[in-house]
Amino acid sequence: MLQGIVNKFKDFRDNIYHLFQSRRDASFELIDALSSNTTAKSVVELSLNPLHRRNYCSITRVLDEFYSDDADKKSKNNEVTTIISEQCVLQKERKYFLFGVDCTPNPRRHSPTQQDRGFVYAPNTISGNKPVTIGHQYSVIAFLPEKTNKNSPPWIVPLSCQRVTTDEKGAMVGMKQISQFIKLQNIFQNTLCVTVADSAYSNADQIHESSKNHNQVHISRARNNRVLHYVAEQDNAIKIGRKKCFGETFRLRDQTTWKTPDEKIEFEITSKKGKNQVVKIECWNRIVMRGTKKSNTSKFPLRLLRICVYKESGELLFKKPLWLIASGERRFELSLREIFDCYRQRFDIEHFFRFGKNKLLMDKSQTPDVAHEETWWQLTMIAYTQLYLARDIAKNTPAPWEKYLSTFKSAKEISPTQVQKDFGRIIRTFGTPAKSPKRLKKAPGRQKGDKQIARIRYPVVQKSVVAQQVAAPG
Repeated sequence: MLQGIVNKFKDFRDNIYHLFQSRRDASFELIDALSSNTTAKSVVELSLNPLHRRNYCSITRVLDEFYSDDADKKSKNNEVTTIISEQCVLQKERKYFLFGVDCTPNPRRHSPTQQDRGFVYAPNTISGNKPVTIGHQYSVIAFLPEKTNKNSPPWIVPLSCQRVTTDEKGAMVGMKQISQFIKLQNIFQNTLCVTVADSAYSNADQIHESSKNHNQVHISRARNNRVLHYVAEQDNAIKIGRKKCFGETFRLRDQTTWKTPDEKIEFEITSKKGKNQVVKIECWNRIVMRGTKKSNTSKFPLRLLRICVYKESGELLFKKPLWLIASGERRFELSLREIFDCYRQRFDIEHFFRFGKNKLLMDKSQTPDVAHEETWWQLTMIAYTQLYLARDIAKNTPAPWEKYLSTFKSAKEISPTQVQKDFGRIIRTFGTPAKSPKRLKKAPGRQKGDKQIARIRYPVVQKSVVAQQVAAPG
């Protein structure tokens, strides 16, 4: 079994190595340096990593030559997705693929020479501050593997990463990403694919987009102030005009508008702290949502779930219930417990964003070139996937003050941070396909009297300005 894991790890590294058309060795060493990084706080500091045998100038050249031109971006990203998607396999109990989708900001407040910066959502811990920043936004699709136990680390497999332009909506970009790779990747076409997302992905446009895939079930959270409708009961009498689509109103805040649930379930779970909790789920199976002209959702009935979690004492654990919407032709193939468990695993993608920005320098590239920034996000995805494949051959090496903690004493799966600490040893053991650098003569550099052309400064794009430009004639 161990030999099979090692072979799979080596095959992935060989495929990634041949992915690069130019600067192949420098690109591969940069990814290894990123995967084994424990000290660097900036991208240029990765050149000091023992696995990076080239100078710091090679980092810029790698970022510059990843895409041959703008037209090549889509095909290049699809190549990366194809290689990474081979690591998605069905586990023992789960008979469907589970994917998470979300957007994350890349702040670039002090980069006036970078194009297409806008105001993007960014959580802020200081009370009273607006949760916005200036920069870019990236939409990420990730495969959520089945967990062996409740204490398993939040591993994911990042499949696709795309920058959201200022004239696009992040939620819509994410749903189109999902539709694209489900259709392009053969392993996903004939198997049930379940996607989980937060409330931004529960609107009519997103549900209409997900309905285009017959093998996709989309689970999203609904805000507590949503207004939905029961499916209208059809009259057998022949009438002229369109048939009635929307029945009585279902207000999530108004309990008087709720009819008797079609399904109910109650079960116990144990939290990570060992506390017993009771989960009660009510489900209405014939719910519809009002849509738009482009996104007619009246033809796609939904399953609406109301989830309440109680303590052992019978007191509510959370003040407000959790409302979930399940859409798709095959939505009834999932039980209420499976829908609940799928949505709980959605939060693993949040751990990926935190780890990526803290340990993989995901948002630390300070380049003024947008294409260089997009390349950097692709490289961080590849680096994280390497860590995922190496998790079974890495050794847990806690610091002296950590070895007494219960998390290190008990035998459990290793976390992304611990794999990153041991990744240097793994590469020294198995080797690298990258060739050693050839030392050349020192470059002449800039000549005396050369003048550098000042970069153009771009204003921050506002959504209202973009809308006016699109609506303007001519």
